[in-house]
This record gives sequence, structure tokens and C-alpha cells, in this order.
Amino acid sequence: MEGLVVLLSPLIAFLIIGLFGSRIGDMASAIIAILGSLFSFIFSLWTTSKALSQPFSIKLYEFLPLGDYTLSLGLYFDALSSITASVVTFVATLIFIYSVGYMHNLFGQWTFKFYAYLSLFLFAMLLIVLSDNLLGIFFGWEGVGLASYLLIGYFHTQKKASNASFEAFTLNRIGDWFFLFGIIATFYLFGSLSLLDIFGRVSEVDKALLGLACLLLFGGAVGKSGQLPLHTWLPNAMAGPTPVSALLHAATMVAAGVYMVARLYPMFENAPQSLKVVALVGGITALFAALAATSNTDIKKIIAFSTMSQLGLMFLALGLGDKMSAMFHLTTHAFFKALLFLSAGSIIHAFHHHVHDIYETGNLKRYMPITYGSFLVGALALAGIFPLSGFWSKDLIVATAYEVSFFWGVLVSVVSFLTAYYIFREGFVMFHGKEHFRHEHKEEPHESPGVMTIPMVVLGVMAVVAGFFEGWYGSVLGVKKELHIEIAILSVFVGLAGIGVAYLVYVKGLIDPQKAYEALKPLHTTFKEQFFTERLYHRGIARGYMGLSKGLFLVGDRVLIDGFINLLNFLYFKVVKFLWMKLDIMLVDLFVNGVAKLSYWMGKKVRNIQTGLLNNYVSFLLLGVVFILGVILYSMR
Repeated sequence: MEGLVVLLSPLIAFLIIGLFGSRIGDMASAIIAILGSLFSFIFSLWTTSKALSQPFSIKLYEFLPLGDYTLSLGLYFDALSSITASVVTFVATLIFIYSVGYMHNLFGQWTFKFYAYLSLFLFAMLLIVLSDNLLGIFFGWEGVGLASYLLIGYFHTQKKASNASFEAFTLNRIGDWFFLFGIIATFYLFGSLSLLDIFGRVSEVDKALLGLACLLLFGGAVGKSGQLPLHTWLPNAMAGPTPVSALLHAATMVAAGVYMVARLYPMFENAPQSLKVVALVGGITALFAALAATSNTDIKKIIAFSTMSQLGLMFLALGLGDKMSAMFHLTTHAFFKALLFLSAGSIIHAFHHHVHDIYETGNLKRYMPITYGSFLVGALALAGIFPLSGFWSKDLIVATAYEVSFFWGVLVSVVSFLTAYYIFREGFVMFHGKEHFRHEHKEEPHESPGVMTIPMVVLGVMAVVAGFFEGWYGSVLGVKKELHIEIAILSVFVGLAGIGVAYLVYVKGLIDPQKAYEALKPLHTTFKEQFFTERLYHRGIARGYMGLSKGLFLVGDRVLIDGFINLLNFLYFKVVKFLWMKLDIMLVDLFVNGVAKLSYWMGKKVRNIQTGLLNNYVSFLLLGVVFILGVILYSMR
């Protein structure tokens, strides 16, 4: 029963808000959404305590028999799913509370829809996490896609937001097609979509087909987690409200790809070639996104690129055979990444949503001490500085990378250096730099209200202490990992080096950023433009597609199809006109008019018989009698 409450609480909240939100108001809708998420979190803890001792399943509904197998919906609680559900609902509850302050200025403008979408989003994510078969995961997969489309484009009157939601929807659909074909291939291989059935028979199926199924499933993860080449939607999704950004990036939508690969890991383990692809895509994306983050100036996009990069590291760990490190980094990442987004939202809120560039802020630590402290904690955790949570989880990935090969180890170290640099570059410019906002904003920024800062403080505490659960997390997943002192020292040194470079440039002014920008402008532009992939997609593929569509429309529709139809129309009228003139006018009309004229003429002649003179009638009678007598005599002869 408690397992059902975990899943259904957000769904019930969504239904109540969706049906009665306009009557009960925005604040009541927000409270219902928070209660739905909170109940789900509380019961997640309950189910986690049970699942850790004994995994269990809940069958919900059987609805379609397919031969010997019946498609069904159900839940499966084990250590991986129950812990992930607890993290998801905990972070979501804090973000929901935070959103009350962030969205308060929009209350009275149908904001209840926003809370309905949030609840739907959480329900769909929990369906992904808790489903006991691939069909349920696919339903949740599509549910988060729909909810993210609604949330990213929530400010739909802004073209940037509507374009971002459309882009997210389109690129996710590409990945979803791969995911769907992966599910079909899996069903073809196993004759079942049940996770337990698949795991029990994974060593019996053809390895080549299993590898193909895994690659197709991974294609879905690439789209959902914003990995190369389906990545451009993720930074552009920042057009949505900041609580949405935090929810997408913390432990929900973008993390779904990593979780799905970890959930189906027995399949990937038995198809090792597919894991090499996972590692390659993850490693390249981690470096790509980190380089893009170093030159971007949007407050939220820098953090979004960081998410891409960190998810890439998680995929790299999965590809290198270390599921535990990937999932533990996913867990700690949920806390400090949500913290960073909420801190960024606090700054945007302080400027009444009119500031989105780091160079439009400056010296904010003086005005926003709690936000400053929260961002600092999140940045230190992201940079992997001891003893914050990011240190423990990232250390595991760095150690695994060096164990597998020196190349992967160096790549992860480079990404770690860039990560520390770009996140502290953002922090130093916003909180320590010059006050750039004076020209545009006469009013001084102020700290956010308690409803926003309290969730940030709670997440800050978790960002500090979550790493100490590394040993416990490994034990419940059945993996024992040890701290590598030399790797730990190297990781901290790399992180401090990145912070040091950012400090010397943006606080001490050892290097003039403007002169550095002029000197490195081509490189800076390349990184900021995401190696021109966005231009390639938007101006090349999208515009090319539009141009091709217009060309096909003009040539195919207007020239060929319309021309053919117009020709048929011309010929039809020609034939009809010919038939009208030759057949209707010359034959039919001639015949009809002839008959009419003949009848008229005959009537005109015959009417002379009707003279009204009695002697004429007697004469005609006499002629008739003579004629009849003549006929009779002739016939008797």
C-alpha cells in the first residue's frame, strides 16, 4: 500500500489541481502539490527501509495478452529504485516549496497550471524509477517529455520559451524513437518486458542482438539526458522558470537516461561492446560541455552545461563498468546541482527576472549572504573539494577512469579542472566582481524570502554531508569501494587549481578578462557556440529542412500537384464545354427545340379545327363517317 502512495500522491495532486485549481486558487494549488510530493517522500523512506532488507513487487494492472505474455503495469522496489525515488521526492519537495516564493508575483495569473505540471512531472519520473517493466518505464518516459514541454514553455508568450520547449520536444522525440525500438528489440529477444524476466535470462540470448537492443535503448538515454549529439535542447531549456530548471537537472528528467542504463545494467554488462559506446559518448560530452561552460555568460546556462558534463561523467563511469560510482554521483549531484540552480534563481528573483547574464550582476555577497553561501557550497561540491559530497562521488569516477586507462583518467581530470574553473568564474563574477547592475537597476538587490532560502539551506546541508554515505550506498548495492588516497589528493589539487585560476583572473585581476577574450576570441567563440553544433542544427539542419520543405512545397505542391490538378481542371472544363456546345446545344437543345417547334406548329395548325362554326363540325363529322365507312368496306372486300 505504501508503495502505491509513493507513486500516486503526485498523480492525485495533479488531478485535484487540474480539475479544481481555478476554484481553489494558486496558493492552495501550490500547497497541494507540495503535500503530494511530501507524502511521496515520506512513504519513499518507508518503502526504502523495507526494500533494503527484501526487494518486493506490486502488480497494478494487466491489460493486453500477447501470446504467452500479458502486458502489465507494476512497481518494483529494490535498493536502486527505492533510494532513487527517495532522492527524487526529497529534492522535488524542496523545489516545490521554493517555487512558492519564486512564482509568487505570478499568483492570480492561472499559476495553478504550473503546479499541476510539476505534479505530473514528478509522477512520470517516479513511474520511470519504480516500474517493474519496460512498458511502464516508457509511459513515464513519455510523461516527463510531455510535462517538460509544458514547463519549459510555461512562459509561452515569450518566443524564446516556446522555441525552447519545441526544441526539447523534438530532440527528445528522436531519442524516444530509439528507445521504443530498443523496447521492441528487447521484447523480441526475451519474449517479455518484465525486468526480472530479462535479468534472469540475459545470458541466454544472442549477444549481437542484445548489443543492438542496448544501443537502441541508449539512444533514448542520449536524448533524455542531453548527450551528444542530441544536446542543444538542454541549455536552451533554461528559458523555463528556474524551479523547472532545478527539477529537470537535479534528479528527474535529465537523470532518467543515466538511471535507465543503470536499471538495465545486466543487459549492458552482457553486451560489452555497447558499454564502450556509452563510455565514448559520455566522455566526449563531459569534455564538450565543460569547454562550452567556460565561455558562456548566462547565469543558468553555465550550470546547465555543467549538468551535461556531469551526466557525461556518469555515463563514462557506466561505460567503464562502474555502476555504483555513476549512481552515487547522480545522488550527490542531485543535491548540489539543485542548490546551484536555486541560488541562480534567487539572484534572478532579486532582479525581478530582468537579469540573466553574470556580467549584469556583481558584488552580490554584500546584499545576498545566504544565496552567496548556498552557491559557494554548491560550487565547492561540484568542484569536488574535500569533504563536500562531490568530492566523494567524483573521486570514485576518477579512480575508476585511471584504473581502466590513463587516457580516461586524464580526460576526467581535465573535465574536473574545467568544472572548478567555470563554476567559480561564475561565482566570482556574480558575488565578488564589480557592481554592473547600477546602470540598469536603481533598486539594490535583496536576499530572497525564507520560503526560498530555507530549501537552499537544507540542500546545502545535504550537499555537504551526502558524501559520507558513500560506504553505506555501496554496501546496499552490493559493491565495496575504497578511497584512493593518491587519486583523492590529485582530484582536490585539480579542483583547487581550477578555482585558483578563476580567482586570479576574476578577483585579483592578474589577467584582464577583456584582453584575454580579445586574444582568445576564436577559441572563446568556438566554445560559446558549442563548437557551432547549435548553429549547425538551427541554421543548417533546421533551416535546411525548412528550405527543403518550402522547395518541395513550391515544386512538388505548387508546380507538380497543383499543376496537375489545374491541368485536369482545364481539360475537364474544355471537355465539358465541348460536350455542352456540341452535344447539349447542337443535339439535345436542337432536338428539344425541334420537338417544341413542331408541337407548336402542329398545334397552331390543328387549332384551326376549333372554329366554333357548327357547319364546319358537321362537315368534319361527315368526312369522318365517310372515312370509317370506307375503311369498313375496304376491309370486307
